[in-house]
Amino acid sequence: MILTVDDPDAAFARALSAGATAASLGGALNAPTCAGWTGKEMLAHVAFWDEAVVPAVVTMFRGQNLPPDWAFGSGDLGLGDGEWPAADVHNAREAAWARTRPLTDVIERCDRAHHRLAALLKSVTDGEYADHAGYFAGLGAHYDEHLAELATSAAGRSLVDSERDPPA
Repeated sequence: MILTVDDPDAAFARALSAGATAASLGGALNAPTCAGWTGKEMLAHVAFWDEAVVPAVVTMFRGQNLPPDWAFGSGDLGLGDGEWPAADVHNAREAAWARTRPLTDVIERCDRAHHRLAALLKSVTDGEYADHAGYFAGLGAHYDEHLAELATSAAGRSLVDSERDPPA
C-alpha cells in the first residue's frame, strides 16, 4: 500500500485528477453519494485525513516539529494544545468547509493533499513502517472505503471513469 498511494493508474488517483474532474464532472460532485454526503464534501473529508498524516508521522512518529508554514487546507481547526476531537467532528467541519467553496477549490485541495501524502510516504523508512504498520495500512483502507462513493453517485454517474464513460 505505502508505495502505491501515488500510482497514477490507481482508481483513487484517477478519481482525484484535478485536470479531468473539474471539467468533466460538472455538477456530479455536488450530488449526494451513497453515504449521504456530496462527492465534494467527501473529497474535503479525504483531503483533511490525507493532510492529517503529516502531523502524525512528523510529530508523533518522528518526534519532530511541523514546518512553520504547514497548515490544514481548511484553515485553523480551533483546537487547543493536545486537543483532538472525535472523527465525526472533523468530518462535519470539513463537509461544511466544502459546501462554501467552489468545486475546483475542493478538488485542488484534495489533489494537493494526496500528492503531499504520497511524497511523505516515500520518506517513511522500513523501520517506521514496521513500527506503525497498522496506521499505514489504514490509509489504504480509507481510500478503499470512499472509492465506492466516487464510483457511484446518486445521479447514477461514475465519478471514477467519467472521462471514459460519459453519461448517456
